[in-house]
Amino acid sequence: MCGYTPAMPRCAGGAGISQGRVLTVTDTESPPAPSEKTNRASAAALSASFVRRVLFLVGVGLVLVVAWKLLDVMLLVFGAVLVAVLLRSLADPIHRLTPLPEGLSLLGAGLIIVTLLTGAGWLFGATITEQIEDLILSLPQSQEEFQARLAHLPLAAEITTQLQSLDFESARSAAGPIQSILGQVGGFAMTAAGAVTNLVVVIFAGIYLAISPRAARDGVLSLIPSGPREPVRHAMNVSGNVLRRWLLGQFLSMTIVGILTGIGVSLIGLPSPVALGLFAALAAFVPIVGPIVSVIPAVMLALQAGPMMVVWTILVYIIVQQVESNLTYPLIQRKAVDLPPALTLFSVLGFGVLFGPLGVIFAAPLLVVLFVMVKILYIRNTLGEPATVPGE
Repeated sequence: MCGYTPAMPRCAGGAGISQGRVLTVTDTESPPAPSEKTNRASAAALSASFVRRVLFLVGVGLVLVVAWKLLDVMLLVFGAVLVAVLLRSLADPIHRLTPLPEGLSLLGAGLIIVTLLTGAGWLFGATITEQIEDLILSLPQSQEEFQARLAHLPLAAEITTQLQSLDFESARSAAGPIQSILGQVGGFAMTAAGAVTNLVVVIFAGIYLAISPRAARDGVLSLIPSGPREPVRHAMNVSGNVLRRWLLGQFLSMTIVGILTGIGVSLIGLPSPVALGLFAALAAFVPIVGPIVSVIPAVMLALQAGPMMVVWTILVYIIVQQVESNLTYPLIQRKAVDLPPALTLFSVLGFGVLFGPLGVIFAAPLLVVLFVMVKILYIRNTLGEPATVPGE
């Protein structure tokens, strides 16, 4: 009995210790089960987030590739936007000042533009056509004829020697962006049928955009997340107002340049003054580069009359450009947007390299829109710095 009884406590104690150990192990090893579930859920969420980010980056890359392939189409869309802005610039005052509804006001704006173009064609069409034909026939048709006309200038021998000694391969490689632009412009000039087709598409697309501009704007905004949607809406509205003011001011400036150029070359006795004035007006749409290009046909014509006529012709164009640069262009900048001249020049070169001749034509209005967008969305909303835009 004595030997058996003490064993019971030991057994009980051992059992107690054993149970205590089991309870302790059970208490300490049971919590990892929820932790494993949490880790698995976090890993799954991380994997889903990573997949979404990868898919987003792939989607952005595809969008950029498609946009690069459709650069010309995007420029035609921007041209349609310019047509729509021009139509709305005339239709909105008609709608405010008359009881006509919005649709009839837009129709009236279109009729005004067609009437003005038809009247100008009826009054000056024959003269313009005749003078353009004379201008084409008067320009040198070959390199030999061009050099023959240069022979009438002072220092003609030195100029001819320099032209003949030019390393055209080195000049071609050093021309860089400018050579690329001119080459694309020359190739584009050979496809007149394509240019006419693009013009028709831009006009009709612009009419459709002018009929329902808010639907087009809201369609673009629906692709933007709800957070930045309202700032982008405001930036688009301000860009439209600034672009409208810039277009109206630019057309006013082009008209002044054309009239002054026609009067000036007529006073010095240069032939085809109407055609030269029209070409100068159209070239003035492209800032900085356009006025330089517009003087080339006038100088070619002046070569027929001798060196003094060349001097007078260049003087006329300098005076016209001084008037335009110091009177009309500052007015446009004050009413629309102040574009730095250096930025304007490099935008013409940059958009010309990227988009070809259409980029050269649309460089200034594209820069206007980008300038306003950067001021509102980046400088003001992102950096928190004050930025003033005349169209607000």
